[in-house]
Amino acid sequence: MKRILYHTAAVLLLLPSCTVKWEIDDNFEPQIAIEGWIDSGKPAKVIVSQMLPYGSDTEGGALDMKNIPVKWATVSLSDGENEEILVGQIDTNYIPPYIYTGSSIIGQPGRTYTLTVKYSGKTLVSSTTVPDNVPVERVETEKSPSCDTLYGIRIYFKDNPDEKNWYKVFTQVKNTDKRYFSAFMGDISDEVLGEDAFITVNRAFRHTRYNRYTPYFNESDTVYVKFAQVPESGFEFWSSYENEVTNGANILFPNTGNLKSNIDGGRGIWCGYGVDIVEVKIKDAGD
Repeated sequence: MKRILYHTAAVLLLLPSCTVKWEIDDNFEPQIAIEGWIDSGKPAKVIVSQMLPYGSDTEGGALDMKNIPVKWATVSLSDGENEEILVGQIDTNYIPPYIYTGSSIIGQPGRTYTLTVKYSGKTLVSSTTVPDNVPVERVETEKSPSCDTLYGIRIYFKDNPDEKNWYKVFTQVKNTDKRYFSAFMGDISDEVLGEDAFITVNRAFRHTRYNRYTPYFNESDTVYVKFAQVPESGFEFWSSYENEVTNGANILFPNTGNLKSNIDGGRGIWCGYGVDIVEVKIKDAGD
């Protein structure tokens, strides 16, 4: 049975730096996958790539990573009143290193944004709403029980008890990460939150560092924590992603099926984030 090479930028960054050979089914018609987001106060960013089949015979031709990103798509964004065409450009902070970026339409809480991607006769459409920003009210750090130089982070916030809400956390470690990565186990539904709402912030899980992964941060780290309220579709996508990680599956070839998607005509995620960012200097906070 063929499996699908399903890309998200976060996933592909986990690829080892070795040359891998794949068997590509000549009868397979590549599907298009999207990872797109629009943060409150920021323009949209969208990665467009191809989904390719994976066969057990590794003697096929080499699959060059440069063939995965889609560089000639027309990517447009509408807020219901205005429309813009996103510009594609090389960005080595992502793998594959190509991303479409907006400029004139800025994410605003409460507004809905429709993404349209046209490529090779296909049209993919998705809509998302940017939720309200929920500010981080306080941050706590705590030493790891097994090491005095490693610390955990916990952020506290106020959840509106009259609404159904979902949250997602990303982290960027200064001088180590070039962008934000999904925090391990960093998504939560408010149905499990108590009166004093909090979420534990774990270091992003990276397959390239599997043998030395720790959810804790180093004493000398400065960590930027991106705390976001997300729509339900975003929570479902990230929950399915986390399920694959925690179940020990290879995310590139999930055994249980594709990740949740809200893309009409393709796969992937288009998500609005109501964002609050806090800087945590571990040493200072730990003292």
